[in-house]
Amino acid sequence: MKIQRGIISHQGRDYYQIAGLLLMVSCIQFFMAVFLAETQYPGYSTAKNTLSSLGGTLPPVEPSATLFNLSIFLLGVLALVSVYLILKSGGCRLFSTCLLLTGIGAMGVGLFPSYSPVEHAIFTFLTFFFGSLAVLFSYRLGLNIHMVILSTIMGLVPLSIIIGTLIFGFDNVIIRYLGIGGAERLVAYPLVIYIVALGGYLSNKGEDNV
Repeated sequence: MKIQRGIISHQGRDYYQIAGLLLMVSCIQFFMAVFLAETQYPGYSTAKNTLSSLGGTLPPVEPSATLFNLSIFLLGVLALVSVYLILKSGGCRLFSTCLLLTGIGAMGVGLFPSYSPVEHAIFTFLTFFFGSLAVLFSYRLGLNIHMVILSTIMGLVPLSIIIGTLIFGFDNVIIRYLGIGGAERLVAYPLVIYIVALGGYLSNKGEDNV
């Protein structure tokens, strides 16, 4: 059975380009905000402290808390706008659904910092789990073979860590070796880096095939 992946029409191609630009901006601004927030957080350790620690302490450490929470909320908002533009242009619903849930999760992380443990845990799981699936399913956008290989690697690494943590708990070999903060970054950063690459691909190649 031949799988229909979809072709961008002339009328819709600009939506992919705009969506790609928004995806790049969302992740680049998040990276910059995290790096800046880490410099403003006294004694912060990338091994011992999670990313959410930047915005989830009581009392909040400012300006780190505001930088992180606003940045990840903005990441989620831009992801939702990108989903709308991709669907408007006839893009893959499976990928779009996963990206939609990722964006909702990111917004929830910003709205419910880690001092709201239950809500924060739920939205963090949504962000990481469906973010991994979105990366894996991005091949449905008709990417070239190089991007498909990259998406497979960048999606399986965080997904395997998530599944391993669900099975073995937080006392697993990766967390023991890298620390909770290092392990979380090995989940988050491949997703964010790949979305930047995907955004560049869509903004440059969106008019060819998706």
